[in-house]
Amino acid sequence: MEMVTVTTRGERLELRPFTFADVTDYYELVANTAIAAPAGFTPAHSVTEAGFLLKQQLKLPEVYALELPALHKVVGSVGLYERMNRYGEPAPQQMDLGYMLNASFWQRGIMSAAVRLLQRYAFETLKLKRVTASCLADNVASKLILEHAGFRQYDAVQHPDYAPFGAGQTELFYECVGLATTPGDDQNATR
Repeated sequence: MEMVTVTTRGERLELRPFTFADVTDYYELVANTAIAAPAGFTPAHSVTEAGFLLKQQLKLPEVYALELPALHKVVGSVGLYERMNRYGEPAPQQMDLGYMLNASFWQRGIMSAAVRLLQRYAFETLKLKRVTASCLADNVASKLILEHAGFRQYDAVQHPDYAPFGAGQTELFYECVGLATTPGDDQNATR
């Protein structure tokens, strides 16, 4: 399945399944500390490590490569991940949203367009009732992406200084229970 949309700058953006041939572009993503730290993973130190991480992504059916066809380049990833309930079981009709974008492509509206397209897919095709996401409080760009996509904050947690993720920082939790319409949504199309 391929999904196509246009960013606010008029760039064509495709969401498609990852392939192992994307490993070089994927390495650019996962080797960057500015991307890895807020996403909660240790940066990859080699293409081999990136290949291991990419193989894990290939096993996830709702995680997509963000490709700018004009450049023939994967610039990010966006996906829906299984959400667990408090009993450690999959939460019915709910998934977690996760994303990352190559820093060279920040502030171009790419991730906002990708999130909106995946949101539409989540609610209209997968028939989800709720999509959740989280980000660290100092990640202003991620907060804006979520808020512009109609997510609302429902919780915040202060992590202890010894936590493996977000040590000493506040993590904000967001949810979306339906699609909010915004101008320009009519540009989005799914194939």
